[in-house]
Amino acid sequence: MRWLNKLSLRFRSLFGRNAVDHELDAELRLHIDRQVELNIAAGMPPDEARYAALREFGGIDQIREECSEIRGVNMIETLIQDFGHGARVLRKNYAFTIVAVLTLALGIGANTAIFSMVNALLLHPYNFRDLDQIVIVWQDTGSDAGFDSRFIAPADASDIAASANIFRSMATYRCHTFTLSSASDVLPVNGCGVSANFFDFLGVAPAFGRSFAPSEQQPGLDSVAIVGYGFWQRQLGGDPGAIGRSIQLNGRSYTVVGVMPVDFDFPVPMQLWVPLALAPADQADRSQLSIQAMARLRDGVSPAQARAAVAGFSARLAEAYPNTNTGRRTTLLQLRRELYQYTLPLFSLLQVAAGFVLLLACANLANLLFARMVGRQKEIAMRTALGASRRRLAQLFVSETFLFSLVAGIVAVLVSFWTVKLLRTSISPDWSKWVPGWNGIQVDASVLAFTIVLAAMVGLFFGLATLVHAGRVDLNQTLKEGGSGSITRARARLRSTLVVVQVMFALILLVCAGITIQGFVRLANVYAGFQPETVVKLEPVLPANSYRDPTKIANFYQQLLRQTSAMPGVTAAALVGNPPASNVDSDTASFVIEGRPTPRPGETRSADLQIASPDYFRVLRIAIVSGRSFTDADNAASAPVALVGHSMAAEFWPHADAIGQHIKLTDSGAASPWLTIVGVVDDVRQNWWNPLTQPTIYQPMLQAPGRGMALLLRANTNPTAYVSSVRAIIRQLDSTVAVAGVSSFEQEVNDSIGIIRIMGTLMGIFGAVALALSAVGVYGVLSESVAQRTREIGIRVALGARANDVRRLVLWNAVKLTGIGLVIAVPISLAINRAIASLVFGIVSINFGVIAAFTAVLLLVALAAGYFPARRATRIDPMIALRHE
Repeated sequence: MRWLNKLSLRFRSLFGRNAVDHELDAELRLHIDRQVELNIAAGMPPDEARYAALREFGGIDQIREECSEIRGVNMIETLIQDFGHGARVLRKNYAFTIVAVLTLALGIGANTAIFSMVNALLLHPYNFRDLDQIVIVWQDTGSDAGFDSRFIAPADASDIAASANIFRSMATYRCHTFTLSSASDVLPVNGCGVSANFFDFLGVAPAFGRSFAPSEQQPGLDSVAIVGYGFWQRQLGGDPGAIGRSIQLNGRSYTVVGVMPVDFDFPVPMQLWVPLALAPADQADRSQLSIQAMARLRDGVSPAQARAAVAGFSARLAEAYPNTNTGRRTTLLQLRRELYQYTLPLFSLLQVAAGFVLLLACANLANLLFARMVGRQKEIAMRTALGASRRRLAQLFVSETFLFSLVAGIVAVLVSFWTVKLLRTSISPDWSKWVPGWNGIQVDASVLAFTIVLAAMVGLFFGLATLVHAGRVDLNQTLKEGGSGSITRARARLRSTLVVVQVMFALILLVCAGITIQGFVRLANVYAGFQPETVVKLEPVLPANSYRDPTKIANFYQQLLRQTSAMPGVTAAALVGNPPASNVDSDTASFVIEGRPTPRPGETRSADLQIASPDYFRVLRIAIVSGRSFTDADNAASAPVALVGHSMAAEFWPHADAIGQHIKLTDSGAASPWLTIVGVVDDVRQNWWNPLTQPTIYQPMLQAPGRGMALLLRANTNPTAYVSSVRAIIRQLDSTVAVAGVSSFEQEVNDSIGIIRIMGTLMGIFGAVALALSAVGVYGVLSESVAQRTREIGIRVALGARANDVRRLVLWNAVKLTGIGLVIAVPISLAINRAIASLVFGIVSINFGVIAAFTAVLLLVALAAGYFPARRATRIDPMIALRHE
């Protein structure tokens, strides 16, 4: 408890200083009076006795200082004094303070805003217990088709969970769209069938009601549902008594047994959950990858160890079940890394760019500080001459820099609350609801801690940099009567170096911004070829229990196409399995080519698989390169046919015509029919992260009908005006069919590339800031240079130098500093350009024109920044300049 006593004494010394000082004075008087009494008793006169007592006791003030140091609060007291002095200095130099705070707040604010996105989307996309221990487990045939296609066979999942000694538990789920029926309407609802342990696995309990019981995972006992908070509010009126109510899903009655918390929607954006009740035959199935699985690692097991273990177990399954598991690979990935393939390059690039903005701001602020320190050289010299140590000066300077960095951090945080909200709401909810963590983008404790640490580090850095500057002050020269603040040649070189660094960072940021914006425009132009402004999209949701027969599905869609195409003003109507810009990866299918060797297991090629009706290519203006499109004659009774994308045809038949070739989709088994290629169509970029040259196979809707199809309608006028008519047609065809995904295709495209638009906008802002800061840096150094060279310029003018000569002298300095920065930055920009082009999914590409353009822009900006100091230099009066000290 000694430390507690010491702590309490120090608190008392700090916050009750007057009382402690009074006690010390009383104790000192007591000791002196006692010594005086002893001296008088020894025979000394009273005056001599007091004098002797004081002489023997020593200096009273010195004793007070020694006692204060023993109390251990001197440093805190002087620190408080230094902060007060710093506040007065900054208040006195308010112009410098405002510029410094705004410059630094700009750099810190940019990093705070981007880190809030990185924190939510990359570090904490889910608010689950022990998130890093949760992994998703899936199987494929050698190539990962993306997070939309990570499935596993039910029997394999059970075997892995039971036999692989690396998991504590495993949960399974399968998501699809339900139709919610009410007395007045049928609505689509995103839902999931989940294993009974699903919520316990995630460590999330319902806000009301209960989780599923293990017995409810059996077929026939699974008519219970847990609903999301939003569903409870919208569909059940937020009624606390909703537990026990019945809802109609897919024509079947379910009893609501629980309501999840407001922030739970896993997997995004699910609104309700029912038990995943698999029949015994489905549980034993190994042929179909039909469910999704996630597992929780045992303590001490790393993802790499678990990945190696499941790979080995997958090989043993292939030996035990060669008919179904040969060539099948099992792997896993941490849940929070699921979207890293798409989000990590984007937000890492933004965070690096924000870091460059901060470095630019710091370089600019360093120039301001150095200019300010020139005017404080006499003060520093005087403090040093009076005995101030380097530690004492360091404390003084760090206190000052900490103050404006702290104020800048506060300003940055206040502004970040607005900017972060703006970022979060800048993308349509129809898109952002599919991104885990998007609604969690906020200035939370992690972001605040990041901002505080960043501001503190910047303040400490500038304080120590100021100390280094102060340590090089020449006392004799500075304290001379006529001496004035000046900068040495070394410090002038340092300030020039900072300008070179600013130009470097500015060019790098501008190039990154330029190629990102160019990539966004290129993407927009790719989708512009669809002419989406006159197309509307709707997604009929066919109930699974009543639309199992492919013939019934095809008949429904045929009638829908026939009636919608006949509406006045509609030029074409089509159905497609996955429309472009959906932000959902297409299904993939492995295939073999007739007449070529059968590939070995794990070496099969795959392509995107699209199901489309005959007019699909006409609706989206996709050109038929060769051959023909689908027709109504391509039905179940005719020979199976297919179309392929142009890149696929060029890759697999480079020296032959793809028309008439035969391919077989091997995922459907050996009995799958051979498909005759009857046409080649233009390549289509499915989503912004997919390459344009992705191999694609199209099958006719009448030969391979699927329940999940999107209706695309092209009209002469406003396409959304036809939505109510299409709904009426669907209701007339089947009142149990709900309609989801209603939007104009133009809005669909805009939403799909919204994240790229945000990225381009932010990079553009960062580039503009970089340009402004570099211009200010060049101006500041040139302006200071002109001030320092006033006498030299006066002599030049007196000796006959013309105004153009003086102007050229100043502007050449601007061109020289900028040119050095550009020479260094151009190869760095080119290397970064290549890295971005390889990382960001082909959205950006190497562009020498952008680098050349921004190099020229920075040169022009430097000349513009040097114009005003140059003009001021030409107006210097030689007589005044020669008297200048």
